[in-house]
Amino acid sequence: MSINRGIVVASIVVVAFGGYFAQAQNPDKQVDFAEDFIKQRAAAGGVAQESVKKRIQLVPKVDAGSKPVDPAKKPVEPAIARGAAPPDDSEERAIRASAAAFTRLYNAHDAKGLASLFSPKAEMIDENDRVVKGREKIEEAFAGVFKNFPDASMEVDITSIRVLTPMLAIEEGTARSKDSKDDPEDATVYVAIHVKVDGNWQLACVRDWNAPSSALSPHDHLERDLSWLVGEWIQESPESVVHTVCRWHDNGNFLMQEFKVNVAGQIAMSGTVRIGWNAVTKQFQSWIFDSHGGHSTGFWVNAGDRWIVKMQGATANGETGSSTNFYRPIDADTISWGSIDRIIDGESIEDINEIIVKRRSPLPGE
Repeated sequence: MSINRGIVVASIVVVAFGGYFAQAQNPDKQVDFAEDFIKQRAAAGGVAQESVKKRIQLVPKVDAGSKPVDPAKKPVEPAIARGAAPPDDSEERAIRASAAAFTRLYNAHDAKGLASLFSPKAEMIDENDRVVKGREKIEEAFAGVFKNFPDASMEVDITSIRVLTPMLAIEEGTARSKDSKDDPEDATVYVAIHVKVDGNWQLACVRDWNAPSSALSPHDHLERDLSWLVGEWIQESPESVVHTVCRWHDNGNFLMQEFKVNVAGQIAMSGTVRIGWNAVTKQFQSWIFDSHGGHSTGFWVNAGDRWIVKMQGATANGETGSSTNFYRPIDADTISWGSIDRIIDGESIEDINEIIVKRRSPLPGE
């Protein structure tokens, strides 16, 4: 196979990636008094209960800077129960003030202050069905999160607050959190039960579920699953060096990669790769355009410990090509990738076994 034709295949299969993994904590699972109610709420809303998060996700509350609720997506408020008092706007404002305090205290890493917002026998249940019971244990859980993740932060979109009785209210929304500014964003949907104790609203029970796909924006999908691509990467072999830079693009709704293939000290090919979320097929899709005039499209599938990308494309001369690529994260600075079932213009090309790709080390002075 000639160098030129090899580069054509490279335009279809070569992109460098990096990886990131989450570690889960495992508090003992317990049974809570509101579990059946909340599970029914989740089932009614079609909320997924699987999780990929790495720690207890405490339900956050919203501050004044939260995104406005889309009226088209806002749930229909239920009718007032027979014998119940009409909704009181002042009560909802009080709950929102408590919610704003929650977010402020969480981002200030004030575990004791956060615990004070809960009733003495309150419960928190994360999306892995792990339960924390009682105000003291809740304070310990927050303190543990802040100790392990000193840069943890969160923000929340409240979907609805319903004051059902003078003593009971339900809050629903979406929580987005990060363990550090460079970590992927985790998104969960939640239900929080508020009860009035001595004239003040307190949290009695909060419950998280992994956010369903329909609740995530294109940026949310990329942030959650592929943000580890962002950075500068080097793939070296005796024959060539592939240098790739990946950045956020278009308000964070796409990842844009620029790559250069260097052969024998000369740039043999360069190009761009755009990666985004396809809301129709419910999967990631990528588009590659190379400096020779070729192009290809990839469809991504998660296969547990790796991503599989089915590629199809064509050269500037009209030769069609295809391959199946796979990417396996190893650690924060290393991934491996390979390519099989490679065909160009009807001719089978030799598979590429796993190749190591490394994050570029900082240059002196960086």
